[in-house]
Amino acid sequence: MKNVLIIGGKQGIGRALAERYADQGHHVITTSRQFSKNQTSSQQLYCDLTHPDSINNLFDFLNAELSQIDVVINCAGVLHTDEYQPEKSLKQVQADNLQHNYQVNAIGHLLILQQAEKLLSQSKQAVVVSISARIGSLEDNHLGGWYAYRMSKAALNMGVKTLSIEWQRKHPHIQCLLLHPGTTDTALSKPFQKRLPEAQLQTVEETAEMLQQQIEQNTHTTSQEALFLDYAGKPIPW
Repeated sequence: MKNVLIIGGKQGIGRALAERYADQGHHVITTSRQFSKNQTSSQQLYCDLTHPDSINNLFDFLNAELSQIDVVINCAGVLHTDEYQPEKSLKQVQADNLQHNYQVNAIGHLLILQQAEKLLSQSKQAVVVSISARIGSLEDNHLGGWYAYRMSKAALNMGVKTLSIEWQRKHPHIQCLLLHPGTTDTALSKPFQKRLPEAQLQTVEETAEMLQQQIEQNTHTTSQEALFLDYAGKPIPW
């Protein structure tokens, strides 16, 4: 049995992954900014990646409750909100929107791993996963637009790759993965689903199954630098 921490596990891909791991007999802890700040359950905990204090509080609790964490999957991410949509041109770029994307999609992921290091180091074989996106690839950018999302995912990729080099020396048993989930039927993709070719949209259950396969296949006893893969295991250029 593994201790599995899923950030952003209340809905979408995170919820589907949590259900899969729980059904397989693992101890699953999920977090969400939608959970109560006063939540006392050890299975569902409050965490808001835009508030570093909530990350610190989360791990104060986990350090007291657990001896180790074996899997961390960070599914939290933002593409649009009620206040803004992805930018189609430079003139639509707003500083506040850029900062919000960076905080959720990049900075928050790194702060989670900073706090999780102690518990991950106690596992014999651990893996940390951030749900990234092909759109964060510099080489794969052929369409432009979506500045905040592209830039924040590229920053996430660089942060995790840099961390993996450090941990390769300190914690050779921890593997770092950046996974592109494909277009999945979630609130994040909802405004853009009408443009998709038929049969391209995946259910959250389909995506969770494919992502877990990649996690299992790429968890190594000897760490290497971070891998950036799609849901089918195909490498994505940085």
